[in-house]
Amino acid sequence: MSKKDIIVMCLALLAFSGCVSGKIPEVTKMPAALPQDILRKIPMPDSGDTIRATARISLSSSEGDYSRKMALLLRMPSSLRVETIPLFGPADFFLSANGESLKVFFPGEGKFYVGAATRENLLLFFKVFLSPADMVPLLAGLPPHIAGGRLSGHAEGRLYRVDIKSGKKRRSLWVDPDDHTLTKIEDIDDGRVLWRATFTDHIVASGIPYPRRVRIEVKEPGRVNLDIRYLDLDISSAGDTAIFDLQIPSGITPIPIDR
Repeated sequence: MSKKDIIVMCLALLAFSGCVSGKIPEVTKMPAALPQDILRKIPMPDSGDTIRATARISLSSSEGDYSRKMALLLRMPSSLRVETIPLFGPADFFLSANGESLKVFFPGEGKFYVGAATRENLLLFFKVFLSPADMVPLLAGLPPHIAGGRLSGHAEGRLYRVDIKSGKKRRSLWVDPDDHTLTKIEDIDDGRVLWRATFTDHIVASGIPYPRRVRIEVKEPGRVNLDIRYLDLDISSAGDTAIFDLQIPSGITPIPIDR
């Protein structure tokens, strides 16, 4: 077969396949990720689940450094209970928070404080200027409730970043697009970083990834660094809400803490 015959045969095959019709073959493109889809895919526990954990909590601030082993109970969106685990003797600090109240008990001092579950009151005892509604999800490596705002998102390295903007306020979340695990959150107001939280070393409990290491850095009103290392963590699907409401011991008069 001559070279001319070979060329003619190739052209005939191309014409038959439609590749020489002047049309460019269509290429299927994967749709770009939408920020609302990314947020919806972040794994969240059931509303009745209680997270039970022990952790080494270290706090660093201008007032000094503090490190204690503590038992924690968490339930979304804002229920919290914290007790110290001393080396010897009974617990010397109890704290409970829910949608209605914040209560703190110091047995050794015989003092029982009661107030609203606000960030101002939580600051008095936990040294972190965050409301229980923000603090509880962050301790579990989960996103706090998003009240509203304009959503935008884009890839940033190997992560997907979602920004929720409302006026001068912005909350940014960094999510692993492979398993939709939350790795970082940052809150900004008028260009100032109010707080930043990072989540690493995840484990899966009841189908939900939880970080074994949580770092929270608060900038306002004073700089505070909180480092939580979970020693163990499990999930209970049944639990009494009364565990998130400390009972006033007999013979003790509660001290109001609302400003």
